[in-house]
Order: sequence, then C-alpha cells, then structure tokens
Amino acid sequence: MSIQRFGKWDFRAVDSTSAARALARLRKQGAPAEPERAAAVVLLREAPLRVFLLRHAAKEPFGLPSIDRAETLQVRERWAHLDVDGYENAMNGPRGAQYGFPGGRHKPDDPDVAMTGLRAVEEETGAMVALQRAWARWVTPEYEPVRFDSWIYVATLAEGFQPRIRVREPEYATWIGPEQAVCQYGGQMSIPEATTLAELARYSTVGEVFAAAEQRDMSPILPRVAVEGEDARLVLPGEEGYPTDALASA
Repeated sequence: MSIQRFGKWDFRAVDSTSAARALARLRKQGAPAEPERAAAVVLLREAPLRVFLLRHAAKEPFGLPSIDRAETLQVRERWAHLDVDGYENAMNGPRGAQYGFPGGRHKPDDPDVAMTGLRAVEEETGAMVALQRAWARWVTPEYEPVRFDSWIYVATLAEGFQPRIRVREPEYATWIGPEQAVCQYGGQMSIPEATTLAELARYSTVGEVFAAAEQRDMSPILPRVAVEGEDARLVLPGEEGYPTDALASA
C-alpha cells in the first residue's frame, strides 16, 4: 500500500525515544484528538509527466501551518522519518523546509472536501482546476496532538492557467518529475506526500494517472507505531504487525 524505502530514504523509521514519548502522551491524554477534514491536490502536466511541488516552512502533518517551534518539533519528529536530532538541526537550515502540494483545512462553507482542494489550489497558486480525481485518503496517527483526515487528489489545470506562488507562506514552487521529487526531497516529506509521488512515478501520462485513480481504494490509511525492543516503525493497515490499536505495542 505504501513505500517502505525509496532511494536513500526510509519512510517508516521512527526514533524509538520519540515513539515512546508520543505513545506516553496518548496514554495520558486518554483519547486521540478528533481529526479535521483536509485536502491536498497534486497538479499534473505532461509531457513528460510532471507534478507541481511547493516548499513551505516547517509544517504540521499534511502540509498545514505549524504551531510554534517546540510543538512543531514534537509533531515532526514522529510523523516524518527524521529523528529528533536531525529535525532539531534542520530547523536552523534549509532542511527545515517541507515539500508538498497545495492544500488546507476544510472550511464550513466548502460544500465538500473535494471543493476544499479546488479552493486551496486557487488560493495558493491563482490557478483553476479542470479535472480532479481522488487518489488517497490519509489519517494522521492517533498520537499526534493535531490530526487530519486528509484526502489527496490528482488534478489538471484549466486551459490558460499557470500556477504561481500567490500567498506569502510557500517559499518555492517548481514542476518536477515524481521520481525526481521524492528522490531529491523525500527527506523533507511525510509519508502521504512521498508515497503519492512514488506511486505517480509508475505512470507516464496524465491519462494513465486518471485511469488508475478510478480504480483506487479510498479506504482511510491510518499509520500506527509498532515497537519491537529498541526498534520502532510506522505500519499501515493490512500489513503484518499492524497494531490493533494505537497503544497495542506500547
């Protein structure tokens, strides 16, 4: 369902100290935070197949605005594959940035989460979407203090529109091949972004991507931490070792 490794990146590794701290927080909290609805949109063009990638300052899971520096570190040290020391250093340099797609929280006046994605594209890039299909649905792990039920869409732009950075927060944007994106920037992505790009790298055209989208299983993907001794990894539903609940391996 999701990549384990891609190139030099291990997207499932979790620092064991961070995992223990996260699970202890959840145990003390008693119940997971309720996830908010959110959407992200992968804009596509060809030929060859390219995706529109944004670089933001450090983010919460699923590319939404971060809280403060300390809380951001607590979130990202677990959800990203970066360990605590690596992220601490990254916050002081270019690696502190995160790469992803246009997206954001669902707003009360959005008719549905699909419209959330369309609105986010227009707000962040000034462009209008022509066609859009659901690709995946990820739910932030239960131990995170802020959680999202996030739908990822693939889309093409309406004729005549070119995306650009329209709001202050994204600091860089580019069209890039999916495989190049995850190989080059995978260390600054969470599993949903990295997995989406790795999956898109299998296709050569937008038509192939849209055809594949029609066959996608849109069941929510909820990662959990599996701890064995000193090792901790993120495991997905249906995989061997997937905990029956968030604290099963704690």
